[in-house]
Amino acid sequence: MNYKFIHLILPPLIIASLLLSGRVQANDFNLPDLGEESHQVMSPLEQKRTGEGFYRQARIYMDFVNDPVVKEYLDQLGNRLIESIGLKKGSFTFFMINDTSVNAFAVPGGYIGVHTGLLLTAKNEAEVASVLGHEIAHVTQQHIPRMISAQKKNLLPNLATLLAGILIGGQATEAAIAVASARSIENQLTFTRSFEREADRIGITILANSGYDTDAMADFFLLMQQANTVHETNAPQFLLTHPITTDRIAEAKARAANFPHTAKNDNTQFTLIHAKLTVMNADAEDAITHYRKKISDDNSFAVADHYGLALALMKGGKYNAARNETARLLEKAPNQKSFKILQAQIESQAGNKVKSTELFRNIYESDNSSLSAITYYAAELAKQSSFVEARKVLRKAVRKFPEHIPFYEMLSQAEDETGSKQESHRALAEAYALRGNYNSAVQQLNIARSFADKDDFYVQASITARIKELKALKALEEQK
Repeated sequence: MNYKFIHLILPPLIIASLLLSGRVQANDFNLPDLGEESHQVMSPLEQKRTGEGFYRQARIYMDFVNDPVVKEYLDQLGNRLIESIGLKKGSFTFFMINDTSVNAFAVPGGYIGVHTGLLLTAKNEAEVASVLGHEIAHVTQQHIPRMISAQKKNLLPNLATLLAGILIGGQATEAAIAVASARSIENQLTFTRSFEREADRIGITILANSGYDTDAMADFFLLMQQANTVHETNAPQFLLTHPITTDRIAEAKARAANFPHTAKNDNTQFTLIHAKLTVMNADAEDAITHYRKKISDDNSFAVADHYGLALALMKGGKYNAARNETARLLEKAPNQKSFKILQAQIESQAGNKVKSTELFRNIYESDNSSLSAITYYAAELAKQSSFVEARKVLRKAVRKFPEHIPFYEMLSQAEDETGSKQESHRALAEAYALRGNYNSAVQQLNIARSFADKDDFYVQASITARIKELKALKALEEQK
């Protein structure tokens, strides 16, 4: 598979590390004393709102990978990194974009996007972690606010214009182009070498604190340098302004040498996600051929290859063969959740309703706080029209994952099917609000209020209060 190496993630996009997250404070990570100057450029609240606005637009214009197993993996990896440096779980939002270019970026508010090409190109999880650690460091170290405060006379007007163009302005097509590539900002601003060195240094510390092999950063730099040589004839502008030099690789190796090399990382989940992404973007028959060849060329039992084959067989509708491969996987690792989910998916797609529901229920009951377990079980319940149980599961889910749009949409359907019209419209309103469609959210809440008991003061007051909140958010956006 050929990958288009754009941006190469080092350093991140300028929309990529724009400003300190409004949820990250200086005392969380031993930051330098920057005084108030960087906050005068953009306050923490403004940074948070800017990031939220970008994320809403990204949901519309970027091709998000919504597979719950993939999302759960990325969340766990990202949270492992930020928690290792004393930041709160959930203070960053990690999301994956279906794009084969090798790239990752961070935006205001601590939103970090990762292209599928990065996962498919990295050799192990530690290399992916090294990229994310670098991105996290750009955010925690406030590199863009510090740059703007030093050059604010010339830089700030341009930045404001560019942000407006991406977040609120112009035609939908223009916004789509801006959000999808972020080149309009990237071509205007560049990170200084000192910021890059600092992000590398902090990134390696994050790797070490998280228990990863600190050599992974230099290894990934070398991989990117080699890729740049191969693709030199059409190398993107990003590489010209942010080269990965031999000195930078040497510095990363020298920093890594300061840490004990005791990390022994389990790459099982990384290889399974790699296989899942490969099958997701491939023709079923091509994927079957690919994995069968890999298996025949390897004398050992490569779990990820058999998992990829089972996924491809299921995708191609070859359920008996998929069952056989999955059974072999479960013999090797009976507690691997990905294999249990695959087993249940095969039965669901094959039309074995009783069996698939039982399997998904068992997965959920063994881990009812797992995003993937909740998603698959609730979806299967809805598929079997078991909406009472689905509603029960999803009401808990939206409390645990209050920003996960699919749960509100699924809950809206379950509430409607069980006759709870008011709650159905309230759930749908929250889905619209998370997408930034405040007008539609308010419309849904007005409908919900019409279904509520006129004498139920609490319900009427809570809906009215939520409408006021959403109108205030809409007004703030219109002021930008």
